[in-house]
Amino acid sequence: MRYLADINVVFSLLVAGHSHNPVAWEWWDQREPECVGWVLPVKLGVLRLLTNNVAMVGNPLAPVEALGAWDAFNRDPRTLELEFPSTAQEQKLKQFVEGRRPSPNLWTDAWLAAVAESLECTLISFDSGFQAFGLSSFELLKDVG
Repeated sequence: MRYLADINVVFSLLVAGHSHNPVAWEWWDQREPECVGWVLPVKLGVLRLLTNNVAMVGNPLAPVEALGAWDAFNRDPRTLELEFPSTAQEQKLKQFVEGRRPSPNLWTDAWLAAVAESLECTLISFDSGFQAFGLSSFELLKDVG
């Protein structure tokens, strides 16, 4: 099985003190080589959070440190950069945003959902909002307790 990781999963893996870190690592440790894909908006979102004072609870990384953390993640044998068929992804994106109300999170979420659908990947996230897209394969990570 191939997965597309949401920003919140990768960020949780990279930040040891994050509340989702143990759950993310429990899931991550069960993955096979080259089964967890990422796309550019995920990379940029993770880098943005790693250098954000609020997201990093007052200890943001310097840009070069954030890139180093990303590079370590990307070197892990479980990761792969996903290529996507633009026509199929574009059609899915239009389908996923049709009839929705304006929202700042709509575009990235809809785009990730469209890529996951067009590549037949399971989208993995801590965000239950992805369920609204009716994806054929979605896995919601949850904290126990």
